[in-house]
Amino acid sequence: MRLPVWLFALWTLFGMFAPSGSAQTLHVVIAGDLSPSAGWGKYTSAVAMDLAMVSATIANNMPESKTDMVRLQIEEDEFSSPRFLLEAVERLRVQPNDSILFYFSGHGAADDQGHYIALAQGKLYREQLLNALESKKTRFVALITDCCNTRSDGYLYSAPYIHIQSPKQPSPLFRRLFLETSGVVDITSSSPGESAFFAPAGDESGSPGSIFTLEWLEWIDQETRHAKSWDEMIRAVSLKVHQAFHDYYPKGASIAKGAPIQTQQNVFPARYPGMPVSEGPRTGFIIRDFPGRGSVITEVVPDSPASSVFWIRKDQFVSLKPQQVIVSVNGKPTPNTEAVVQAVKSSPQIMRMTVRDANSGTMEVLMRMRY
Repeated sequence: MRLPVWLFALWTLFGMFAPSGSAQTLHVVIAGDLSPSAGWGKYTSAVAMDLAMVSATIANNMPESKTDMVRLQIEEDEFSSPRFLLEAVERLRVQPNDSILFYFSGHGAADDQGHYIALAQGKLYREQLLNALESKKTRFVALITDCCNTRSDGYLYSAPYIHIQSPKQPSPLFRRLFLETSGVVDITSSSPGESAFFAPAGDESGSPGSIFTLEWLEWIDQETRHAKSWDEMIRAVSLKVHQAFHDYYPKGASIAKGAPIQTQQNVFPARYPGMPVSEGPRTGFIIRDFPGRGSVITEVVPDSPASSVFWIRKDQFVSLKPQQVIVSVNGKPTPNTEAVVQAVKSSPQIMRMTVRDANSGTMEVLMRMRY
């Protein structure tokens, strides 16, 4: 099998400059399937944009001396294969204290064996890829994919130039997420039964990228100076993706003509360090009846979901506060505490609330509950 010139050069550089010694390194594999069989059409540029933006974000948060990054932009069906991606993992030369991030943008689906990356040459099951990553025996592994999670489904493009300025030290955010954390992170951009969607093209230049990747990288850019945890990241990005889908597709969307309409997209974290257990209080607020008006919040537990909700109109995260009144949950009025309790019990993990504040007026907020 003969490699294209650009790919051969990538592999060669990868081998020549692989780090040695005991210095802690973040190894990054950024892969995207733009092969003819993927059939992206006008959205080919969106996948290329995903790769370019993720590469730039890594480079802007991690010193070049502490990063070992390879970018696999698959443009031929021959290389759109499980073997090709697994070989990329196999070639990583790592030390026990290192970390690995594997990012993929492309097609995905699920069957009885679980979620998989759909490639021209076959299926790469998520479990198989995770096993390969964990077999490197580093302190930390993250697998993040932007692809559909449903049971199975010729344009020119160019990757943009993005200014990169390598920092002298890892950003506080990347140090916390990738260098100070141990364990395994496994996240995909859509929950079981959902497809992952692109942000609609605003003009003839094509789509700016995938909803999950855009919101994830925007959050990183906003929080790069703060040492946030994986739980804080997932909670925030989940809400942003959920709302962005509604903004882009207010009437829902389908992956093909005649396909069922999807009304939301929700990030799916299978596991990560600090993942809350699926028991106990879901929200972190305490309420009491406010006769005739709803339920008034009497207390908000620090570092709970209620302490970081997404205020839709302001496009920002805020904490709920005592004396605010909950008047509806998921579009249904909640005239008393019992109605709120029942709504919380039956709600999906992301819950939409209408809250009335004496100073700010009526607020529409999203909360990602603990489970």
